[in-house]
Amino acid sequence: MLKFYTTLSSLSLLLISHCVQSEQIPHWQNKSYIHTSFTQIALQGEHSKSDGRLHKWQRPIVFSLQDQTGDHLLHQKMVTQQFKHLSAITGHPISPAKNPQSANVTIMFSTEQNLDSDLLKSMGITNPTFRQSLNHHSVCMAQISYDHSANISRAIVIIPVDRARAHGKLMACVVEELTQIMGLPNDSTDVYPSIFNDHSFNNFLTGLDYLLLQLLYSDVLKSGMTGEEVEQQIHIITQTEAFKARIKNAEGLVRQHSLENWLD
Repeated sequence: MLKFYTTLSSLSLLLISHCVQSEQIPHWQNKSYIHTSFTQIALQGEHSKSDGRLHKWQRPIVFSLQDQTGDHLLHQKMVTQQFKHLSAITGHPISPAKNPQSANVTIMFSTEQNLDSDLLKSMGITNPTFRQSLNHHSVCMAQISYDHSANISRAIVIIPVDRARAHGKLMACVVEELTQIMGLPNDSTDVYPSIFNDHSFNNFLTGLDYLLLQLLYSDVLKSGMTGEEVEQQIHIITQTEAFKARIKNAEGLVRQHSLENWLD
């Protein structure tokens, strides 16, 4: 009887220990959660109806800055560092343009006063109601263009600096908008912790964001893929030992080159 009791107690302790360890695994490291998060952020649109296909860059990103403020050097350093971070995560080449005409990405550091004009002239948004909605409900914004093969061909980011600073979101705007133009255009309150969740307090890329970017720029995911095709490939990718290791180490890996390090 004593021997049976001891064995049962040991088994109970093992089961309890296993349960505690399982509870300590963050929800975002669950493969099904990563899968669902990716489809919500990559295959849906924030301000316009999505065509349901995957979009990413095929050509190297070449960026230029337009600055209407007096902090050009600061903004240049922030953009350069964030693009360095994104390039390190995705493996996609990103570099500054030799001249504005050669750029396929333009980042505008503007002002609240000029925002309506910038939305009209730089983004070509002629609908005044839509411009007003963006003006009233967005701190910063981006526009992405695609070619006939569903590759991203151009992007424009507008950051009204005074508004962003008033909300304490200048760095967050740089991080979020530059990340979204990589091909993750949607926001969702169901995806957290993430910069793609407007209700969260994440101003810098999270471990989950790192994994979404890694998935997007994996070789097997191609521009133009349908949701069904994307889901099939994600299921395969997330089962590999290499991606399982990335999931486990994502929180540490995402901090490398992060703008968050400026605050340390």
